[in-house]
Amino acid sequence: MKKKNLAVLFGGRSVEHEISVITALQLMNVIDVTQYEIIPVYIAQTGRWYVGDNLLAKSFYRRLPNSLTEAQEVTLLPVAGSKGLTYLNSRWSDILPIDIYFLAFHGTFGEDGCIQGMLEMADATYTGCGVLPAALGMNKYQCKMMLKAAGIPVLPAALVDRRDAQKSLEAVREQIFATPGLEQLPLFVKPCNLGSSIGIGVAKDERTLNACLVNTFRYDSHAIVEPCIKNIVEVNVSVLDDDEITASVIEMPVSLSGVLTFEEKYLRDDGGKKTGGNESQGMASLSRIIDPQDLNPELKQAALDYAKQAFKVLG
Repeated sequence: MKKKNLAVLFGGRSVEHEISVITALQLMNVIDVTQYEIIPVYIAQTGRWYVGDNLLAKSFYRRLPNSLTEAQEVTLLPVAGSKGLTYLNSRWSDILPIDIYFLAFHGTFGEDGCIQGMLEMADATYTGCGVLPAALGMNKYQCKMMLKAAGIPVLPAALVDRRDAQKSLEAVREQIFATPGLEQLPLFVKPCNLGSSIGIGVAKDERTLNACLVNTFRYDSHAIVEPCIKNIVEVNVSVLDDDEITASVIEMPVSLSGVLTFEEKYLRDDGGKKTGGNESQGMASLSRIIDPQDLNPELKQAALDYAKQAFKVLG
């Protein structure tokens, strides 16, 4: 049986660029090579697309940007029927045929509907959700409002526009404290459209609230502010859309500080110690408990049910 050409897309213009690279390298190491011809497609932080076998090696990314001269530049034309990636610096008829695009992005311009829209324009087959679910899933505030409307319990939240904060931090603070459920400190502040615990902060007083907002606006045009819950129990559930919607077992991440930081997610070994240097191992660095036996069975079932319900609501 002829193998399918599977293009793994990763990198991109997000501040989560490095995590996407690690995700893709780990992914490409376990794809069934008897069924798929793996074609790594690296999108540099400049937005340019590259292909080449050397993209499979971690050493390629340690030598950036000089190593880009060793790869071939391509692009995806948003034209239905293009059937693959077009080589640049050659005849426009030179096409690298692609059967499936596997998206391994983290963050903006990859998880938020942008690349999905481009692939839809090209009438291409790709993994994951479509444009609207991707955009809703990335935007924490809009996602929260959708889930709330569906009867899924969520924390109260205030959405803060960077432009309003630039005009008056005092007025923004009043807006936050006027939101039901946010009347008291401490509060949790994070970018509305980002992940990997980047740009998050806990505001314990008005001064640190200002500082948290300013820091968040380095990464996003909008901040989301929520209550800072103490003694929190965090659980993760993966959901697969196949013949029917299926939920995974519960995964419980282990946090040393109470709130998962970027370092705990990506820069620690399984024993919780910081890894040598600053080279991330991706989410493989995170300490976790799979299917915790001492978690209340009712809480477990509620998490699984809410996960599947949220999946349906968001599409």
